[in-house]
Amino acid sequence: MTPRHVAALAVGLSAGCGEGLPEVSLQLSKNCNEVEIQPLVAQVAAGAGEQVLDIAADGSLGDTAWVLVRRPTEDLEDELLVQRVGPNGIDREIAISIPASAASALSLHPASESGEVWVVRDEPGRYQLLRVAPDDPDRPLLGSDNFALFPPETTLCNPCDPSAWPRYLVFLPGGPVVVAVPPFSIDAGLIVWVGQVDLEGASMRLGNEHRLNFEPPCEDESPAGQVACDDDRMTLIYPEITVLGVQQDPRQTQTVMFGHRTRNRLQNDVPIPIDSADVFMVSVFLDSNGTPAGVLRSYSGSFSQPPGSVTFPPLPSTDPPRGVAIDRFASYGMFSNGGEVTRLVQLPDSNPDFVELSNRIELPVSVQLLQLDRDLAIGELVDGGWELTKLFPDDPSQSERMRYTASTPITEIVSGGIGTFLVRKQDAPPEVLRVRCPNLDVVPLDEEQ
Repeated sequence: MTPRHVAALAVGLSAGCGEGLPEVSLQLSKNCNEVEIQPLVAQVAAGAGEQVLDIAADGSLGDTAWVLVRRPTEDLEDELLVQRVGPNGIDREIAISIPASAASALSLHPASESGEVWVVRDEPGRYQLLRVAPDDPDRPLLGSDNFALFPPETTLCNPCDPSAWPRYLVFLPGGPVVVAVPPFSIDAGLIVWVGQVDLEGASMRLGNEHRLNFEPPCEDESPAGQVACDDDRMTLIYPEITVLGVQQDPRQTQTVMFGHRTRNRLQNDVPIPIDSADVFMVSVFLDSNGTPAGVLRSYSGSFSQPPGSVTFPPLPSTDPPRGVAIDRFASYGMFSNGGEVTRLVQLPDSNPDFVELSNRIELPVSVQLLQLDRDLAIGELVDGGWELTKLFPDDPSQSERMRYTASTPITEIVSGGIGTFLVRKQDAPPEVLRVRCPNLDVVPLDEEQ
């Protein structure tokens, strides 16, 4: 088996195969090899008993960001608020009609433009969206139906519970969509459902729903080869499919998802575990007709073990660290081998082959993959400080490292996407930082070469 595979997706219920990504360019700026840290808000949720639940970048990347806050009230139930914060404090604030008891099921997501942000409520039996736009005089809050019954999948298994499928909010040029990925597959194909969100009514609904079918390509075009490929597709199954990360920049023309699959082989309809797994990237985009489509590429390449290093599990796993990020030229996936070795792969937009970067830069198991504005970095908490390495993919040896310290030890870094981060600290309110290339020479996206 080759270390990488490419499968193209036809729209609707038909499947197709092809090489390479579609000609859809990610509008991103140039790489740098060092970063600067810009303090955005010195402290958020500084009131008595207030708690920041999540953070999201503001789409225009000015001097503001969004936070989701839990605040005590005189009643028994706390209240949940969405705030836009900046150097001068709270710029906008709006209460959301979601009970505080559901706080652990909520996450905040940046929008493609400034002035709005999205809340996702994801818990068993419920998947709902809330668009928060405080300056919209007509609909400052726009909620959704319960999308727990999406996708309408009945053929994956019998019986099958589609409500157990993981779902993700992503953004395409036509607006927000919900993507659902099955937790397993009954053959060598992979099904991805894309539901386009209709914002026109009193509440959000799912409009057109598209089932995208990824089939592994068959390199042998002879009749006998086709029979062998069909047999291989029917006897190879994926008992576990896990999404390791979803692109955090909603402004692009396509969205990348990074995942992991274990493999079994059917013998007389009995699944037999085999020593095999891979990671994969799915790029979801709109075709020339404005219909969701996509391309899948998978990677099961071996990792070159440095001389004298200890033996480690040979297979990709779902253990942390894990994540995905993009720059102008490529997508990047981080995964591990059994939680012992961190690996980083690059998938250039112009090339169907993955490139392993793991041997060219230090990657501890406690590292985070960070999505900056049109670039990427890696970060790690070390002795109460945040150490960042600005990844320079063309020559990782030129990647510069810096350290950020706060008034008290840093305990957690929460990414809000597009270079926006919440810094949780010991015995102190959190702060908001912007991480970016220094002396950024902004070039209009339509003028980039």
